[in-house]
Amino acid sequence: MTVKVGLLATARKKSQKSAPVIEFYQSPLFQKTLEYASHNYDRMYFYNAKDGLLLPEDIMDPYDVSIKTFTHQQREEWAQKVIEQFSTYETSTNITVCLHGGSVYRKHLEPQLNRFNYHYEVPLKGLGIGEQLSWYQKNSV
Repeated sequence: MTVKVGLLATARKKSQKSAPVIEFYQSPLFQKTLEYASHNYDRMYFYNAKDGLLLPEDIMDPYDVSIKTFTHQQREEWAQKVIEQFSTYETSTNITVCLHGGSVYRKHLEPQLNRFNYHYEVPLKGLGIGEQLSWYQKNSV
């Protein structure tokens, strides 16, 4: 049996106080992604530019770091770190990784998922933010 695991982007809009990942990020897109993932995936993990891989219960403190300020080399190193961290929790056998997030992240994460032999899919590939919100609306419980 194949397990579906969500690997989800966080969001720019954040709480001003410390909170668990699932409460800290506050954009409508993040909330819709979280709602969808909680009903459709067996497990979920998150990623951000500052920390790499995050677990749902990890406590976040306010910060201001964006992958858009990283050099190409820093983005490559960041993606390798995320998938190395992910691989400490999930093996590449019998899982499908469902990658959610913008192309600026995916461009670097996808080669690392391949390198670590993960089977993955990108359910919202090619959709803009408005289209993603609509997709989540149609596909959530």
